[in-house]
Amino acid sequence: MDRRAFTMIELIFVIVIIGTLSAMAVPKFTGVKDQAIKATELSTASAVSTALESIHSAWSISEDDFDWDSDGADDDIATELSSQGYPWRLSRTGKDALDALLKSGSKSGFKEQTDLLTQSTMAYRIYTAKASDPARGIKYPTGNSARDVEGKPDRNDFWLYAPEVNGTCSVSSDHFPSRQVISGDFILLDVNGTLQPDFTAGDLGIGFTVSCS
Repeated sequence: MDRRAFTMIELIFVIVIIGTLSAMAVPKFTGVKDQAIKATELSTASAVSTALESIHSAWSISEDDFDWDSDGADDDIATELSSQGYPWRLSRTGKDALDALLKSGSKSGFKEQTDLLTQSTMAYRIYTAKASDPARGIKYPTGNSARDVEGKPDRNDFWLYAPEVNGTCSVSSDHFPSRQVISGDFILLDVNGTLQPDFTAGDLGIGFTVSCS
């Protein structure tokens, strides 16, 4: 039987074809992975909002202390919840930024970027997660800022939690539209373009302001 081995040219062609297919597949795989990370962050944030409203509902009908953080013991709601019935802090053990609201052992992927801050008549905290992590999060479009999809977290976006808002308050920036905030909000603030917030600065380096009336 006559058998032919692959020639060097044929092997080179096979290698080139495999390399081309790989180069085409990797960006698509990366895109799917990024979308999954964003979806997970949005889903967790939605669960947090639901948990906060459950706590608020229990507070609104209770005159006594109750176990708002599911640690097995009644909590002093006069000190641990705001005057609007929302937790001042979302971490119970310090092992996870949101573990007071999650099932035991759950990992949210969220990180608290600031301690409790107060401007005007609003108290708030700032969080990021895997997609919005300022160092390792999803890359924002550097070539065309118009491709920065609103409502989809990337590494220059962040989450704002407001346990107490008195009056009518809104947050604004040079880099995102003004948004009204009410007590209990856990909302994504989507920074336009590619500017990276500085969480150590008073205006976060993006002209961030709180206005209340």
